Amino acid sequence: MYACWNARAVGLTMTAADAIETAARADFEGIDLLVRDIVDSGANVPSLRRRMDALGLRGGGWTLPMNWKNEAEAFEVDLAKLPRYAAAAAELGLLRTGTWVRYESDPIGDDALADPDRCRAEVTRSLAWQTERLARIAEVLNREGSRLGLEILGSRSERTGKGVVLTSSYEELLRTFNALRQALPNVGVLADAYHLYASGEPATAALGWGCDSLVWVHLADPANPDRSTMRDVERRLPGESVEGLSRQLLTLMAECGYDGPVTAEPLMQSRSFNSSEPLARAQATRESLRRVWP
Repeated sequence: MYACWNARAVGLTMTAADAIETAARADFEGIDLLVRDIVDSGANVPSLRRRMDALGLRGGGWTLPMNWKNEAEAFEVDLAKLPRYAAAAAELGLLRTGTWVRYESDPIGDDALADPDRCRAEVTRSLAWQTERLARIAEVLNREGSRLGLEILGSRSERTGKGVVLTSSYEELLRTFNALRQALPNVGVLADAYHLYASGEPATAALGWGCDSLVWVHLADPANPDRSTMRDVERRLPGESVEGLSRQLLTLMAECGYDGPVTAEPLMQSRSFNSSEPLARAQATRESLRRVWP
C-alpha cells in the first residue's frame, strides 16, 4: 500500500499540475486526481502522466465524476460522459474510484414509517435502484480497467429520520451488495476508518469480501469521538483523536496484502491545519500518515 496526496480531501482547490508537484515535494508516493476537472479543462493528459512518471508518483484514486443518486434523466446524461473520464483516468494510471451508498431512503411520511410492511417495501425499492445504477457504472468502469469501491456513511447525525434506514454499517453493505460483487468483480470496498468508527464496527468489518476486494482506503479521525453526536464534516488528521483508529486499519490492510492507495481525508473544515498554504498542508498530511503507518 502507498500514501497518496488528495488536495480536495484536505480542503484545497488546485490544478492537477500543481497537485502533482506538491505531492512530490511533500514526499507522497502517489496522487489522487479529479479527472473530470482535468478533462473538462482541456488539460494535456499525456503531459500530466509524463510528469507523474518523472517524479515517481503512482496513480491513486479518482473521484467518481457523477451524482448517481439523482433523477433518472440526469443520471443518464452523467453516465454517457463516464467512458471519457474513465479512459482519461486509465491514461493517468488511476484505476480506483469509489462512492458511498445511501444510508437512508427518500422521505416516506410518518404513517409509512410506522408501517413495517411499507418500510420493507421501501427498503426493497431503494436497494434495487441503487444496485441497478451501480452495476451500470461498474460496467463502464470495467471496460477501462477501473474498480469501484463502495463505502458507508456511518455518522448517525447524517440521518434525517424522515426515511427508512438502509445501509449504515459495512456488515450491511457487504450483505446487501454481495450479488453485485459476484456479478461484477471490479466492485469492491472503500474502507474508511472514520466511518468504521462511526458505525461502531471493527476494522475487520471491511474485509468480509476478502482482501482482494479492497479498492481504496481513507483515513481520518473524528474531531468529536462521541458516536451519538459526531458529524461527518468534523474530522481531524489520522492519529490525532482516537488512539489506534487508523493504525489498526492500516495494520490489518498490510497483513492481508492490500497493495492500493491510502488517502487522508480530514476534509475542508478540519482543525488539524495551521496553514492553508498547499505545501504546508501537504507536509502535515504526509507526516500524519507516517505516524499511523504500520
